[in-house]
Amino acid sequence: MLFHMDTNIREIKEILKALQSIDVSLQLLASTSGEHRRTTAFVSKKVITQRLNIPSVAIDKLIHQGIASKGASGLVEGKHYCKLDPSDNNSAKFLYDAQAIIDSAWEGFKNV
Repeated sequence: MLFHMDTNIREIKEILKALQSIDVSLQLLASTSGEHRRTTAFVSKKVITQRLNIPSVAIDKLIHQGIASKGASGLVEGKHYCKLDPSDNNSAKFLYDAQAIIDSAWEGFKNV
């Protein structure tokens, strides 16, 4: 019985991950259509890391890079992410703009 429950929980987690990926994909498509692109939704750090297939520490490094470079590179508050509570520095509680992050990554890739 325990094995069966573990299998079901694993399957539910896989379905949830797939649905989150589809949700982010639809948000990206919605925000790129039309002449006035705007952010339609923010997502969690976990969704960003899964979507970009990077470890969560990479997001922290990019936030630090954004702060150290005074917004010249890395992730910038107000552009790539926002804090729900200005005094909270836990990046897992920030909300991220998936479209802005992917646009910046693509620009960095094109400039290499």
